[in-house]
Amino acid sequence: MTQSVWTRDGRPVDASEFRISDWEALKQVAQLGDFVMPCCKSPAVLKTSINGLPFFAHVSDECSTAPETKWHKNGKAAVLGSLRQLGIEGREEVPGLSPSGAKWEADVLFSSDRRNIAIELQRSYQHLRDFMRRQDRYTVSGVECFWLVRHETFLTLSKATSRLLLKRDFGNVFPEDGIGTGMLPELPVAMLETGGEQRVLFGAGKCATVHDWLEGILTSTYKYREGSWNLD
Repeated sequence: MTQSVWTRDGRPVDASEFRISDWEALKQVAQLGDFVMPCCKSPAVLKTSINGLPFFAHVSDECSTAPETKWHKNGKAAVLGSLRQLGIEGREEVPGLSPSGAKWEADVLFSSDRRNIAIELQRSYQHLRDFMRRQDRYTVSGVECFWLVRHETFLTLSKATSRLLLKRDFGNVFPEDGIGTGMLPELPVAMLETGGEQRVLFGAGKCATVHDWLEGILTSTYKYREGSWNLD
């Protein structure tokens, strides 16, 4: 199950943008193939959970797409659908070059108020140096980059960033107020759940919808403080 899919002609759609009455009406008229799952392009069916949550699902409730690809595609669809709700056109898999000629390719890239912003989705393990290398490449290219990762990837990454943060900023002395999730101010990273109601998690039990997270980026209320990236 997912909240974000594509229409037959390739437009992102998020189930959360519908009022429940409109959703139930759409369920009555939607034809198989009007909406397709982002992970495998198979037909999506409209459903409503017992809690009244609109969502899309595979016809057979199964997907043959590999977990890595499924998470990545569902995540991109969620970001693009939420950007559409915000009146912003997002583009996926956008290539670019740094001033030195280093190549990069943004999972999602969009512009707003003279800001160029990339959203990178990373499900599998990646060494901290690779996060930093890719982040630096965006920075010198005039692009702000924000990361969404799987829960397990976040936990592994936070161990490495915590060690660096303590050594670099605190002289290996653990501060009385703690270091939050141990993230770095120059590397905005949060967790993404793509099943059911897609949520962005920041640690310590705090979370937001993808829509609210993106809105926080645009309004600069998603920011770093006390070792964590979070919304005000």
